[in-house]
Amino acid sequence: MVNQISFGGGERILKTLIQEFNKCGNRILLYTYNNDWSQVKNIEYGLKVLSYKPLGFLGKVKSIIELKKNFLVDRPDCIIVFSLGLSEVVSIAGKLSRIPIITSERVDPRFLPDSRIHRFLKKITFRLCSGIVFQTNEVKSFFSHQIQKKGVVIPNPIMDELPDVSFNRKKEIVAIGRLSPEKNFNMLINAFAKLQNKDYKLLIYGDGPERSNLNKLILDLHMQNRVELKGNVTKVVEHIKDSDIFVLCSSHEGMPNALIEAMAMGLACIATDVPSGGCRALLKNKINGILVPVNSYDELLNALNFLIINQQEKESIQKESIKIRSELCKNGIIPQWVNYIYSIVYK
Repeated sequence: MVNQISFGGGERILKTLIQEFNKCGNRILLYTYNNDWSQVKNIEYGLKVLSYKPLGFLGKVKSIIELKKNFLVDRPDCIIVFSLGLSEVVSIAGKLSRIPIITSERVDPRFLPDSRIHRFLKKITFRLCSGIVFQTNEVKSFFSHQIQKKGVVIPNPIMDELPDVSFNRKKEIVAIGRLSPEKNFNMLINAFAKLQNKDYKLLIYGDGPERSNLNKLILDLHMQNRVELKGNVTKVVEHIKDSDIFVLCSSHEGMPNALIEAMAMGLACIATDVPSGGCRALLKNKINGILVPVNSYDELLNALNFLIINQQEKESIQKESIKIRSELCKNGIIPQWVNYIYSIVYK
């Protein structure tokens, strides 16, 4: 079950799962509230556009009733849904219909959702689901034993075909993400302004509510010739493939796809050691990247200066980071999903 028409990280996994199960002769039925899906030409799945969106209490009740009716008619072997908002109603309808529901935790539950009621609903949802895919052991351990024992840890795969690794690096430091407070781009800009080497540029890809504040900070630091807010771009990996260093300085993350793709392109990566363990699972410190404490301006600045000054160490890190291509290739990760789904359906 999916709603948004564009495929983000979780939705790309769903799309690949659709392709894998379709190859094996399974019938795929996609449930959605988004009528735009009816305009998509795709022979890999059937489609049902639902009428009642799960908005507000009454909307959720109507949605559960409608879903239950559809599940009883269609009798799917299982339903896979990633969005928490959708999971809240799908898990109840699935329980009433005796259809197993599989969901996935894509964020750090210590921070998201940020309202008590949605935190409570997440716990109820996870209790009702038959299976849960976590991205790290740290995230899995956050939940009760009852929830943990029905879950499995599967890291994010590299979903898309990537360009060849560049051997012509530009003096660019890049970052990717929504321009929002938890991404800590202000810390990155402040650290970049203090770099010993002034030949580098900082390019930040993404948009969001902090854009005006970050623009003001850039002007206040007189960095407008060296720092650019590039906005949203399609296929961001094509824009960063020739860059030298990637920085992720968030206060919290799940398992960041941007970091995975930057490593796969051979950039020397610096990332904060977020509580979810998502960056720690990818980076071996000073081997294929550098981990710094969350919110540590000094450590971030030291890491940037280290990579720029120590060319040999940086090149060694870049060569090691490329190995993520084989470690997290979808041909290795997607079968773990398939086997887990079968274990839920046939247990």
